[in-house]
Amino acid sequence: MLVSPAGQYNVFGGGNPLLDPETGATYMAGLVLQPTSNLSGSIDYFDIKVTKVIGTISPALSVSQCIFFGQFCDLVHREPRTGALWVTGGFVTGTNINTASLKTSGVDVVLNYNYNLSRLGGLSLALIGTWLDKFVTEPLPGLGSYDCAGLFGPTCGTPLAKWRHKLRTVWSSPRNVDLAVTWRHMDKVTVDLASSNPLLSGPHDQIGSVLGARDYMDVAVTWNVWKNVAFRFGVNNVFDRDPPICDSTSICGAPFGNGNTYPEVYDALGRKVFTGLTVSF
Repeated sequence: MLVSPAGQYNVFGGGNPLLDPETGATYMAGLVLQPTSNLSGSIDYFDIKVTKVIGTISPALSVSQCIFFGQFCDLVHREPRTGALWVTGGFVTGTNINTASLKTSGVDVVLNYNYNLSRLGGLSLALIGTWLDKFVTEPLPGLGSYDCAGLFGPTCGTPLAKWRHKLRTVWSSPRNVDLAVTWRHMDKVTVDLASSNPLLSGPHDQIGSVLGARDYMDVAVTWNVWKNVAFRFGVNNVFDRDPPICDSTSICGAPFGNGNTYPEVYDALGRKVFTGLTVSF
């Protein structure tokens, strides 16, 4: 079995002048509640379907389908002498095409609460969360479909947690100083290669096949020095939580992952300190 020493291979990508426009339908239903003057919230269900999706057949899907089922082999171009895909002359075609369809559904939750602390100022809480029910892709008509909700990997791409939320608590003091504490949460996700769906399943290392749930705490202070001058200071990821690590050679490599994780989803650099000054004229 040929194994790339860099854990990647060449992909030929680009546009396509023969593309048709995407078409979609969105269905939503929501409920807004305000049981008291200082408590409000909303629940929104969404169901979105897009057809003639402009995208590519995942190179990982093309390779796995060619190996196990003899499909998409015309997209796999091996270097004639070595048979490799990562040297000059070897590549997988991944140009834009009108694929089949994409469907996603879930629930968005919003909750707001304000409490008057009298001489101590005020306290407010704001919760924003999303429960992802489905994220179904049909790569090509008749090929079948796969659901990436709760998964990540070579085909599903960046982690799609089933539940994620942000809870922000702000204390507004009577001294023109606001203190905000934010809790960010993301559920665990499993590599798509471990799925029983033949469009996703494939060989993989158990190490890093599950990215555990992550919780981050952020703290920020805003001081309104004068009417038109505000000073900010804060720390994101106060407890310096490391991102979950996965194998970049077989699970979270390019183009979705980078540095053995997904920096667009997790705090890859650990604790961050920031400061700023705003002056209005």
